[in-house]
Amino acid sequence: MMRHPSSMRLILRFMSRYPWRVTAGLAMGITGTLLAYVFPALTQWFLDDIIPNRDTSRIVQLSAIGLGAMFLKQLFFSLRTLANNAFELRMTYDLRSRLHEKIQHLPLKWFDRQSTGDIITRMADDVPATQRVILDGIDQGVPAVLQLVLTAGVMFWLDAKLAMVVLIPVPFIAAGGWIYARWVSPRALEARKAAGGLNSLLHDNIAGIRQIKSYTLEEEKQRGFNASSSEYRRHQTRLQRAWSVYGPGMGFLGDTGVILLMGFGAWWCIQDAIAVPAVPDAEKLTIGKLAQFLLLMGMFYEPVGRLHGINQTVVTGLAAAHRVFEILELEGTEDLKKGERLGEVRGEIEFKNVSFRYDENRPIVTDINVVVRARQTVAFVGATGAGKSTLFQLLTRFYEADEGAITLDGHLIQDVNKADLRDAMGYVTQESYLFNQSIRENLLLGRPSATDEELWEALRQACAAEFVERMDGGLDAMVGERGSRLSGGEKQRISIARAFLKNAPILLLDEATSAVDTRSEKLIQRAIDGLRTNRTCLVIAHRLSTILHADRIYAMRNGQILASGTHAELLQTSEYYAELVKLSFQEEKMQG
Repeated sequence: MMRHPSSMRLILRFMSRYPWRVTAGLAMGITGTLLAYVFPALTQWFLDDIIPNRDTSRIVQLSAIGLGAMFLKQLFFSLRTLANNAFELRMTYDLRSRLHEKIQHLPLKWFDRQSTGDIITRMADDVPATQRVILDGIDQGVPAVLQLVLTAGVMFWLDAKLAMVVLIPVPFIAAGGWIYARWVSPRALEARKAAGGLNSLLHDNIAGIRQIKSYTLEEEKQRGFNASSSEYRRHQTRLQRAWSVYGPGMGFLGDTGVILLMGFGAWWCIQDAIAVPAVPDAEKLTIGKLAQFLLLMGMFYEPVGRLHGINQTVVTGLAAAHRVFEILELEGTEDLKKGERLGEVRGEIEFKNVSFRYDENRPIVTDINVVVRARQTVAFVGATGAGKSTLFQLLTRFYEADEGAITLDGHLIQDVNKADLRDAMGYVTQESYLFNQSIRENLLLGRPSATDEELWEALRQACAAEFVERMDGGLDAMVGERGSRLSGGEKQRISIARAFLKNAPILLLDEATSAVDTRSEKLIQRAIDGLRTNRTCLVIAHRLSTILHADRIYAMRNGQILASGTHAELLQTSEYYAELVKLSFQEEKMQG
């Protein structure tokens, strides 16, 4: 697991992408800091020189210098604010874009172990918190530290005794900051994780709202949400309690420095005022010098107070950065362009002794041997959990086989670049997924250059043109989140139309007709039959009536192939297949 120092190192490396923006922000911050020293110097001149000597001739000149310095200070502050805001927006955009790109290219195995809500939390909350480490921790922190050092130097140059008094609380403040960071750091990470868990639960509840309502689980889910929300509140409360002690405690130490300066300063002013003439005037502590020191002390402890807040931001920001860079530094990212380019695809597929497991104790498919000739239709049948869909996910390289080999036109698929491999396949999954966009935009995922005429033709092939024509807006009708404005059968037909539009040489149909009515199923099956002469078609079928005329059928159970052959052959040679057929036709008969 990464520690926070590693997170800071990664943040600094990321910040190095913007050298001019960082340099400009620091330069304006430093310039503004230096201009602030004009006012204490003017105060001392007025109190110790101008007023006692009644020198009115220099009032306008010194006032103009002070006004000019304050104007330039605020001008640089304004420019720096604009520059920092632009930097913040740019860096947030870049960091979020890199994180999204990384997530898009991670293998599916990673997503199997992650919750959607936690991923969203890292993207929406942790990225802005990470960039605050740079803007507050570096852009604000560096000028604050510089102001501390310069102010301390000026104070020692003016009067070492008073400077030592001012610095008495500093070791205690530094120790308090170190203790606070050590205590809060792991707890801030726990709070971030609790936020991710809360968002995960919220995402599940919203996505499954129909199931919650159908099983009247509102109260139970509310209790679960309240428990998760209470856990998050508990972590946040611990952080706020720590800050409620740390912030005022550091403020009290800073106030102690002011009181010490006032006490010692007043004492030494009085003693120097009644001192014997042998004490040189230059070494005496005057009212003007004491006032100057009070202003300098304000300039010293103001950045100290700023650093307390920066400390809080950096600690929580580093916890967020840990979660962001935890993903960005992951290895095993998919490189879609790595490997051989495919030429013209014939569609010959072979599985040779293929085995796959999600973990050591969970084998999914074992010793699979399948041969698919070009332009054949091959079907896979079996009970739920037999491993049928896993074969499709291995063929598309969503997962990599643990043992054995899979070839396409004689090429080992692990040697072929994934972009070409997946472009050669039109994949309709069992769970049809539509993006919250228009029907047109969802179809164009299959072929971005398709014309409206081609879109309508694909819809007709999938028996979807009729209901799309009836919708308000036609192709431009919005489908809602996850296609919520369409029925299950309508969503599936849009997905099938998208696969037809892609016109790939290989079709993968994973229960493609499971969510449509009998009439639509027959029409879609007729369209699929028309496409079989031009492409290789692999079908997973729940309704076995749809694959009676497949060139070859593989019967699977518990991740293994029990038998293969045509429908007629399997009826004669496989009791398992005959039982599947019997059950399938009984189900279809019951459904009318």
